[in-house]
Amino acid sequence: MNPDSHHPWERPQTVTEFPGTVWLDVTDRKKVTDKYWDALRVYNLVLLSSFPEYKNEAEDFLQDFMMKKVLQPGWLERADPKRGRFRDFLKSSLRHYVVGEIRNREAEKRGGRAPAVPFEDLEQEIAGPEPLSDSFDIAWLRMLLAEALERMERACVVSENNHIWKIFQTRLLQPTLEGAEPLSYEDLVAQFGFKSPSQATNALGTAKRMFARHLRDVVAQYETGDQAVRAEIDALRHFLDKLLPKPEPKKQRPNYK
Repeated sequence: MNPDSHHPWERPQTVTEFPGTVWLDVTDRKKVTDKYWDALRVYNLVLLSSFPEYKNEAEDFLQDFMMKKVLQPGWLERADPKRGRFRDFLKSSLRHYVVGEIRNREAEKRGGRAPAVPFEDLEQEIAGPEPLSDSFDIAWLRMLLAEALERMERACVVSENNHIWKIFQTRLLQPTLEGAEPLSYEDLVAQFGFKSPSQATNALGTAKRMFARHLRDVVAQYETGDQAVRAEIDALRHFLDKLLPKPEPKKQRPNYK
C-alpha cells in the first residue's frame, strides 16, 4: 500500500454507527468570538451578497451579532445539543440574525409597516445557492488546519524533531494543498540522512500520526466525546475531498502487437 495514499488525519478505527449528537460544550464567550470571527465574517459576506445595499454594513452586522448574541451571558448555554454541529449552529444563528435585521430595516424604511418582501421569502432569498454556503466551511477548515499545523510545527521544534515537520511538509502537506511535486524517498534519504527509504517511510508515518493527534486536540476544543470528535474529523475529511483537485487518470499506452 502506498504510504501517502491516505489523508494525514485518517484514523484506523471504523465507526459503523451513524454519529448522534455532535455539539459544542463551550461557554467562554470571548474565546468563541476570537476563534470563529474570521469564519463568521466570510459567511456574513456571503449572506449579504444577496443584498448589495447592505454590503458596506457587513462589519456592523457581525459586530452586532457578537454583542447581542454570542457575548450575552447565557446565550451559548441555551444551545440545544439536538440541533447538530457547532459550526452549523453558528451559521444558522448568524443567518437568522441577519434576516431579522434586514427585515426590521426594510420595515423602518416603510414607516414601521411590514417589509415588501415577506419574511419567509427573505429567508429563502438570503440562503443563496448551496455552493455559496461552503465558504463558511472552507474558512472553518482552514482555521482548524492552520491551528493543528501550527501546534505540530511547534511541537517538532520543542522536541528537536524538525526533520519530522520538514518530511511532512515536503512529502505530504505541500503536494496535497499546493499541488507541489512531493519529494522522493530517495531525496528524503539524502537530505535527512536516513539509512534507507523504509526509514523515511516510518518517519512520514510518525508525522501523520502526530498531525492526527494535534487535529483531534483542536477539534476536541469545541466537540465533546470521542465519537463526536471522530465524526467531525470524518466530515472535515469528506469536505476537503471536494476541494482538492482530483488526479487525472493515467493514460494507457497503446498495445502494439
